[in-house]
Amino acid sequence: MSGSPRPLAGARTAPGGGPAAQAWTPHEQPRAPARLDSLDVVRVLTVALVIAVHVLAQQPGGVTLSNGAPLIVLHVSREVFFLLTAFVLVYSHRDRAPSRWWAFWRRRYLLVGAPYLLWSAVYFLAGGEPLHPVGEALSGFAADLLSGAARYHLYFLLVTMQVYLVFPLLRRLLTATRGRHGWLLAGAAVYQVGCYTAVQRASVPGLGDPSAYLPSYLGFVVAGGVAAWHAETLMRWTLERMWWVFAGCALAVAAGVAVFFVRASELGQPPVLASAVFQPVVVVESVAVAWAFLACGVAWQRRRAPGRRLVRSASDASFGVYLAHPLLLQGLLAVCAATGLTAVAQRQPGPLVTAVAMAVVPLVYLACWAAVAVALRTPLSLALTGRPRRGTRG
Repeated sequence: MSGSPRPLAGARTAPGGGPAAQAWTPHEQPRAPARLDSLDVVRVLTVALVIAVHVLAQQPGGVTLSNGAPLIVLHVSREVFFLLTAFVLVYSHRDRAPSRWWAFWRRRYLLVGAPYLLWSAVYFLAGGEPLHPVGEALSGFAADLLSGAARYHLYFLLVTMQVYLVFPLLRRLLTATRGRHGWLLAGAAVYQVGCYTAVQRASVPGLGDPSAYLPSYLGFVVAGGVAAWHAETLMRWTLERMWWVFAGCALAVAAGVAVFFVRASELGQPPVLASAVFQPVVVVESVAVAWAFLACGVAWQRRRAPGRRLVRSASDASFGVYLAHPLLLQGLLAVCAATGLTAVAQRQPGPLVTAVAMAVVPLVYLACWAAVAVALRTPLSLALTGRPRRGTRG
């Protein structure tokens, strides 16, 4: 796409493409940045990736060559999630820091902490954990809260809360390195590749599973912050070179799949290990997929965002969909086992089962979206969906 694009709706640009730090007089309060419609597309696609990972990872027969190949691509959902989290935080507060950090933390921890507590309890009970003796049950639940282990996706919320905790430091870092963000981005890339390499080679003694700890994704958080600091320039560049972004994403995905087959077929590693998240090629895939999602969003926004209300509704429900979808998957797996569908699937070719599993993903999203729409109208809306009850001020 050639030519100089007109400014994206809702984007404020300062001279040089950076934050509009001088867009108000000293006696005025800066307005909050306008909502970026393009990020709604990124949210919906990211949560769809999360659902896809969990559907494929639980398909009958476990992780094989047929579903391991897409899994090494879909696993980027967690990295894209944290890139997006940092982007939204920095974009919302890049022009001015919160006047009171305690108020910032109180609001943010309420929106994430309440759902974390409620859904941890739901999944603890749904997991069939023994409730007697009560002391042991409470001890097990407390351990789940500390580790995000009540269900396989809740560690995302623990990491998010860690991002909130260090956000003042991230914002100060971005301010202090203004004009040198290229070097900061390069350092984040080196750190992230080194971190994933160390985990892959198990060269960090006693580390265990690092999924629930912010340092595992710190490079992505810094990169998301840098991207938000230069959001208007990034989106303009992306729009002008959209097909280059998509081509780069395709190459990164191909590289990831190639690495999987080399590890699984040539090196003899189990497919579940060959498709694991913590390996350097996933760093490249994650950035490429996140950028491609952003390209989809800015292209859609440039075309005046057809179906904006529907996409915004899906985006607003995305956190609730994320929270609830493992419960629906648990029910579907139980039904499949009880009706014999699981046994039938185990006798079918792996690629066919994987294709059917992928077709289930949008259905799961839609079902959870409908449930979230109902929950948003109840007094438990905040705890169930992370959003205030409809009709109240958030």
